[in-house]
Amino acid sequence: MAPHAAAIPYRRTRTRRLTAKPGARIRQCSTGDAILRAKPDGMDGTSIGARRGAGYGALAGVGMVAGMYLLASAGLVEPLPQLLQRALLGAVPGPVFGFLIDRLQHLGKVIEEAGLVVAIVAGFAGLGAGYGLASARIGPVRSALAWALGGWLLLGLVVLPLSGAGLLGLAGGPSAAVGWALLFFLYGATLAAARAPCELNVADAGRRRLLGVLPLVVGMAGLGFLAWRFWPAWYESVAAPPEAGLGYVTPEVTPPNRFFVVSQSFTDPVISRQQWKLAVAGLVQSPQGFDYDHLLSMPQLTEYVTIECVSNLVGGRLLSTAAFTGVPLRALVAAAEPQAGARFVLFRARDGYSEFLPLDEVMGRPDILVAHKLGGEPLTAKHGFPARVVVPGRYGMKGPKWLDEIRLAASPAGGFWEAEGWDREAIVRTTARFDTPVTGAVFRLGGVELAGVAFAGTRGISGVEFTTNPGQNWSPGRILPSLSPATWVRWRAAWVPPRPGSYSLQVRARDGHGDLQIAALVGSFPSGSTGYHTVDVQVIA
Repeated sequence: MAPHAAAIPYRRTRTRRLTAKPGARIRQCSTGDAILRAKPDGMDGTSIGARRGAGYGALAGVGMVAGMYLLASAGLVEPLPQLLQRALLGAVPGPVFGFLIDRLQHLGKVIEEAGLVVAIVAGFAGLGAGYGLASARIGPVRSALAWALGGWLLLGLVVLPLSGAGLLGLAGGPSAAVGWALLFFLYGATLAAARAPCELNVADAGRRRLLGVLPLVVGMAGLGFLAWRFWPAWYESVAAPPEAGLGYVTPEVTPPNRFFVVSQSFTDPVISRQQWKLAVAGLVQSPQGFDYDHLLSMPQLTEYVTIECVSNLVGGRLLSTAAFTGVPLRALVAAAEPQAGARFVLFRARDGYSEFLPLDEVMGRPDILVAHKLGGEPLTAKHGFPARVVVPGRYGMKGPKWLDEIRLAASPAGGFWEAEGWDREAIVRTTARFDTPVTGAVFRLGGVELAGVAFAGTRGISGVEFTTNPGQNWSPGRILPSLSPATWVRWRAAWVPPRPGSYSLQVRARDGHGDLQIAALVGSFPSGSTGYHTVDVQVIA
């Protein structure tokens, strides 16, 4: 062990070369800052400081967040932003959340996810700042391990249990707990590497430089992965969502790749066909478990259904029509033999989403499906593979994707959106929209084709009307045949402007009972939006 020696003074410069006795140690944590010390192996009494520690903590945090999503892609852990999102949604009052959904639409989810990622990285930066101050007192390796262990215990004993992931994340299985431990080991190792160059022997210059850039490598690699992971999805959801790519006139059937996508989760669950099993339990005489092949072997039903999101605005495109293939839900429930006290059917999805339906409705409707195909093809991950619930006539919130469990109970429980104040019935409201023309369109004087869709759930549509002088005269449109009683209808009309000028066109529909849709313009919370779709056009000579 080298004897103690006083630090050799020097002037700050980037060019001066320093020399030292063999065995002496050098602290060189930044360019142009070298202090030669000849202390024995161990602590040198210096620290990297809170500011630099925060920087290293942020770099390690970026790498850790990237690691979360990397492990999530393998189905090992649920990313921390996803876990925190549930608590965040629960804390936001329903009317406020409904207002934000109506104003931001897809952008709201992007802002929420990006904000949580930044907040988590900031949290790890704060943890790194504390490490920077403490590293001088207990040594770099021990302090890094202590900080990583403390963060892991905080997450595993407080955050994960409160978010429903279980103690140490064990609700996701042993692999989840191991995954979280590995992520915090990565965090601690990155912090230790940031401090280690100050403790290495002068002869270890190459190793010192390598360790010195390790935090930067971890941070940049993590940032690159997150950009690759998030940017395409964020761009698509805001600038080019699936439902926006259909053109002006809606086709009778929505192509699968254009079927609208809305979920409460940031990340779609990764579910193995071989390992998935749908449980039917609760107040039943004979609990059941249906694997994917068993589900496919049962009698199948294919039906055309239009699904609309409860947050669809007047004139919006968060509704799509497709052929769904699956097993009637009542067949799965009947196989489990419901007990006399059962009154409700509860659903739980892999992403934590939950919903419920009255048992009487389930048993009385063969059209409620546990679907495994969309458009004749197996469901993709974003559309709910391996199975989703399809409830014609109800908003899409009543049909969970990534279905894991069906449970019979005496009273309703769960209901992800109902818990936030949304309508528990979620019956589709009558709506009509223009596909063409669009606001801002300019036409030459002459005939103008009007076209769009109208939808009233399973009540059907009996009429569509339009006007160019709102509140006065209404003219009928022509309704095209629908694919089924549960789908939208497409409508057409010819309009001949009497003279050049500006016009406001409105459209409204009557459901199959003859009831006119609600005229008052209301947002989506809590029961779905209402109002007449209006477009403003210009006619020139």
